[in-house]
Amino acid sequence: MSVLQIDQLRRQLREKFPTAHRASIPISGEPPAQAPLEFSPGHLSEIISPRQSAGASLVISELLAEKRDLPLALIDGRDTFDPASYGNEKCRRLVWVRCSKTEQAIQCADLLLRDGNLPLILLDLHLVSERELRQIPTALWHRLKIQARDSGAALVAVTPRPLVPTPHRRLTLAGRFSLDHFELKSPPLQLHNAESQQLTGKA
Repeated sequence: MSVLQIDQLRRQLREKFPTAHRASIPISGEPPAQAPLEFSPGHLSEIISPRQSAGASLVISELLAEKRDLPLALIDGRDTFDPASYGNEKCRRLVWVRCSKTEQAIQCADLLLRDGNLPLILLDLHLVSERELRQIPTALWHRLKIQARDSGAALVAVTPRPLVPTPHRRLTLAGRFSLDHFELKSPPLQLHNAESQQLTGKA
């Protein structure tokens, strides 16, 4: 695609989706270096992605970019992960489990924790419907906590709202990314501690 075509496409997108460009960002220079994401072995942590533009895909990108001895397991709760967006090098050490139902995703987390050979497991549920989220019993999260402790694996659940009872660590994605952020080579990841947030999941 030529530069002229790209400019024309960008202009059309701005005209059709003006609210997506409302918060303009500077696009010159490189974003500041980010500290690596660290999650404690043997614990269940939670990352809350309250909206689709909050930056859940950036979390996956950051974890894929980190050098590790063993692969990262991604349990894709809605089969939306696009490996082509991350490149072959980043996906070389990825175990990608594609699921279409929440029940399948939970079962896969259970199996991988029981296997005990993967040190980091990302359970991505941030696009799961509220109806299905309410069907996940609290007892199931407690079971996954125990399995993470017994296996020594770090299990990280990505959810659209606080869902995990008393996670070891709870972070919230605060990004509001627009189409302008595609101009950046690596948009900044905005994660905040959310230890004070109240759990609103099903008891």
